[in-house]
Amino acid sequence: MNINDLKSNWKNIQPESKKTTTDLLKMTKVRNHPTLKRIRIKLIIESILLIAFLAVYNNIFDGAQKPTWVNIMLIIAAGLFVLVDLSAYLNLKNIPQGKNLKETLQQFSGRLKLISTLSLISSLLFGTALILFFTSSINFTENKYFILIGIILTLLLMIFASYKIWANRINHITKTIADLE
Repeated sequence: MNINDLKSNWKNIQPESKKTTTDLLKMTKVRNHPTLKRIRIKLIIESILLIAFLAVYNNIFDGAQKPTWVNIMLIIAAGLFVLVDLSAYLNLKNIPQGKNLKETLQQFSGRLKLISTLSLISSLLFGTALILFFTSSINFTENKYFILIGIILTLLLMIFASYKIWANRINHITKTIADLE
């Protein structure tokens, strides 16, 4: 193929479809971002499941027979978990606007670090409250202690996995900031 054929082919290429200004504005709005939609779905599912759990735990899991402080801790931890998720959603919906893209990303990275820390703490508190709730009236034997250790290790592994997911999100933003320099 010579240069004239290449030029001719280039001129004859038809654009697939032109985006209108409205389409471009919709695509750039944060509320249309797929990550935010996934977070919204995650928030809704977690909230529904936690509220359903709190509505039935007293009857199904004999909450009335557990110590009052365990019930209170479970309710507070579940409420905190939902509040942190809601706060994260609202913070991600209202992304800070800096003077330029680099400053905006730096502010966003700072918010993500705070959100990730709060999310990990609330997850750990809820997991701990759940374990305390279910183990508060158990007479432990050696086998039951091993099961408890397994449950605690599973909780810690889940927290670590969540930490890695948050760290990857933050590292992605940090790399983008570094590329702008």
